[in-house]
Amino acid sequence: MSQFIVSARKYRPTTFDSVVGQEQVTQTLHNAIAANKIAQAYLFCGPRGVGKTTCARIFAKEINKEAMPEGADLTFNIFELDAASKNSVEDIRTITDQVRIPPQVGKYKVYIIDEVHMLSQAAFNAFLKTLEEPPPYAIFILATTEKHKIQPTILSRCQIYDFKRINVKDIVPHLAKICEEENITFDQEAYANLLKKGFNFEF
Repeated sequence: MSQFIVSARKYRPTTFDSVVGQEQVTQTLHNAIAANKIAQAYLFCGPRGVGKTTCARIFAKEINKEAMPEGADLTFNIFELDAASKNSVEDIRTITDQVRIPPQVGKYKVYIIDEVHMLSQAAFNAFLKTLEEPPPYAIFILATTEKHKIQPTILSRCQIYDFKRINVKDIVPHLAKICEEENITFDQEAYANLLKKGFNFEF
């Protein structure tokens, strides 16, 4: 029996081209990689479910692609921290301790901190020193739904990307494509009604 994979995982974008509704962000990141202009800290802002963490993971893979053997495992190059549940000084110190160790394979180690605005004040202070003077192989991607809660000292050290809410014109064709791939019958009029009513989606 094949393992069942929920649709949210099965259809999670794995390339910039497959990200829905964020072309202004994905194209800029793609151009930066092509020009080899990689910043050491990024801040991805926007509502929940618009692709901030997904784009962070894709970016982490893309900047290491050329320096990795084909089929190599990127597990030890990408580190994720959910600041909603791990927001203490000890959690940040775990990252700052890891930063000191260069990557064993690939060119960069990427640290993704989700919901970064939920870090405690002490954790922010502990993180700031590392963000100010990171080693050349360390890239930080901070994601937040509440940019106004981020300290100005953190903001000043990041390239900021604002993710927009996904609109109906972008998501409806994507839903239709998924239905076709899953052999699900759908009513074209239903999709047309969604476009007319202009519902807002969060995915």
